[in-house]
Amino acid sequence: MSRERIGLLLMGLVGLALAGSAGMKLFAPPPEVRESMGSNLVLLAIVELGTVVALAIPRTRLLGVLLVASYLGGVIAFEWLQMPGFPVAGVLLNTLLYAGAALYRPWLTRGADSPYAGN
Repeated sequence: MSRERIGLLLMGLVGLALAGSAGMKLFAPPPEVRESMGSNLVLLAIVELGTVVALAIPRTRLLGVLLVASYLGGVIAFEWLQMPGFPVAGVLLNTLLYAGAALYRPWLTRGADSPYAGN
């Protein structure tokens, strides 16, 4: 299996997790989630689905990586500030996303001062 396919697989796992989270928010939210998120629950589910769609379409995949990384950063910040303990789910998903993006497009990991940064 090539690096690109492994990267796609990792990003697909993150997308699958976000799609499942959005489905749960739309169709069967647990009472504690409904209570803590309130009326923003549907909006968050729509944002999650939008980022998953951007991640799934090849032409918008890199935009999707940025959107999902930003969304997961918000998840990490929310969990860190509002819930006890370490935000394991957000950190794990973000790590899988970054590893997948680096394997999918290795030029993303080159620094700006690299002679190959523009290639």
